[in-house]
Amino acid sequence: MINWIVLLFAAALMLCPVASQAQATPETEPQALLDAAVDALQSARSFRLGIEQTGAPYQLALTLDGVNMLPATLSSAEAQVISPDELYISAHVHLILPLALDIYSRDDRQWLSFPSGAPWLQLPAFEGFDIGRLLAPDDGIDKVMTNLNDAQIAANRALVDERPAWQIQATAAGDAVAGLLFGFINPQEDVAVDAYIDAENGRLVLIEILMLETVGDPETDPSVWRVKFYDYDAPRDFEPPAG
Repeated sequence: MINWIVLLFAAALMLCPVASQAQATPETEPQALLDAAVDALQSARSFRLGIEQTGAPYQLALTLDGVNMLPATLSSAEAQVISPDELYISAHVHLILPLALDIYSRDDRQWLSFPSGAPWLQLPAFEGFDIGRLLAPDDGIDKVMTNLNDAQIAANRALVDERPAWQIQATAAGDAVAGLLFGFINPQEDVAVDAYIDAENGRLVLIEILMLETVGDPETDPSVWRVKFYDYDAPRDFEPPAG
């Protein structure tokens, strides 16, 4: 009699595991994961950014003191954000020739070191360049993550730097992602967004932005921006300019 009960119980478990596993908990629903990750980023004392652009070169939207600069593209950059309004960024750009330069921004002031490592020179800010936008409510990262369309969690967990991560796939309006990269990009169409969130601590670790307006050119790969978030609450690792 006991064996029949065991067999019936086992059969019942075999019939319903998919349904039980398919029930999403609040912690694994896309928007809940995104909201918690944004909160963690906004509350961090500091974090580092790794920015890389691959595929078809994507022209930066750079205007300095009312003058449109020569066409420039960015290949990579490393930055540290000190909450709420300090940024140090070391960038590799192509402006006729490959160049390396450093930018420091505090409040509404901006300094440039060109070439990288040269003495700081205070300049008028690039138009639209505002570090405060990145962490501001209803702008920057918050605007992107709360206005995603058709957000879905990928079936299989991804690995980012050998750590398991939730991969959330969606689309976003082009103007929403402009503040994510300090106003240096200005997509004219929707973009595809993949957000990766550490499965262990819930922090945002990577955002990939596919510029859909560059898809379809058989001569080049589409433009993709990869923005990596890491070293939360790390100490300052740069010396800001005086003034």
